[in-house]
Amino acid sequence: MIEFRQILAYRNRGLLLDISVFLCQLVLIRVLTNLSLNFVGQAQTVFANTAIGIFLIALFLLQPLGPILKRWSFHKHFPSFEKDLGALTSLFLSFYKFFYIGSMAIMIYLAYSYFAEAFRSNVQNTDSLEKIVVAAAIVLPILGGFLVFRYFHKPEREPRWRFLMRPQAEVLGDLCMFFNVICFQILFSVYFSSPHFWNALHKTTRLASGQLEGMAGRFYLAAIAALIIYLPPRVFYLVPPTSLQRRLVTLSFMFLANLPFIVSIISYAPQPQVPGPLRHAAFTVTATQLHGEYEANYESAMRRYQGQYIDITGRVQTRFFPQDLQLNDTIGLDGSNGYPWAYCAFDEEQVESAEALQLGQVVTFQCVGGGDWSHGPSLEHCVVK
Repeated sequence: MIEFRQILAYRNRGLLLDISVFLCQLVLIRVLTNLSLNFVGQAQTVFANTAIGIFLIALFLLQPLGPILKRWSFHKHFPSFEKDLGALTSLFLSFYKFFYIGSMAIMIYLAYSYFAEAFRSNVQNTDSLEKIVVAAAIVLPILGGFLVFRYFHKPEREPRWRFLMRPQAEVLGDLCMFFNVICFQILFSVYFSSPHFWNALHKTTRLASGQLEGMAGRFYLAAIAALIIYLPPRVFYLVPPTSLQRRLVTLSFMFLANLPFIVSIISYAPQPQVPGPLRHAAFTVTATQLHGEYEANYESAMRRYQGQYIDITGRVQTRFFPQDLQLNDTIGLDGSNGYPWAYCAFDEEQVESAEALQLGQVVTFQCVGGGDWSHGPSLEHCVVK
């Protein structure tokens, strides 16, 4: 008969954590992720950007709380931990310090980006402020990493705050670590569901060649994504010495906890996306007409169309699909001799729709007039109608 009190035993808390995350991911994480995605999608307001920035800062501040609260009890459970630390575990911790600190630095800079977007009109000297933030993103994660990884070093003396020696501190530390895992799952589930991630997956696996092409590339990205999602908050339950059988059980539950995420990546198949609601176009033109206006006076044409919604029809003349994530996919319409007359750039959430188009195909896009027509009519944020 199962003794349910043993479920909460110290040696089983890592497994309990993984089971909780798996169940949470099946039920709660999907709901929270959809809510978060809607919130992020509406992050054009001061409130939304500020709330996201506060969440990221709070998550950063949460990192050392669990390790600080549990450090004394951890070394009480494993008094010879440092002495018995294996070479492989020691190497893993040494390597992972840099990865952990890097993750925290990214978190700080992302928080700044949302705050900067929220209060852009109130900030005067953005260059100086960004330099300060970059410095903080270097210094603060190192300080935070020091506090986090002190967890694995046995205290030389009793803590000044006696509460840290009590069982309640250990329980509170476990709760902080549980909450940290859930927050990480939400954070990276939102990124996993974002167009940027799927664009990266698409370009790496479909447009790449060699070892990262196809299924191999998806397996590689799945491993990296699982590393980013699960190891930062989970590392505190991986390191304690235990039997090989228990480690295998732990790894099995870790895999189970991330299975929905991993399967989604591995089974990914590119397909044209459904565009959002189209706007009422201020202009309806053909690529040939637009090029005629460009030839007559490109500066006047640029001022006329810049920032306006345009429905443009033409024949696909060129297809430019760069692997660089900083460059947009671009379709050239109605050119001659292999050169386009109108350049139509697609955002990340529409790249697969652009890449489904064939040379010579007659298409209609809804785009926004761009601000640089020096090399030809330039249109941005295009979607296939």
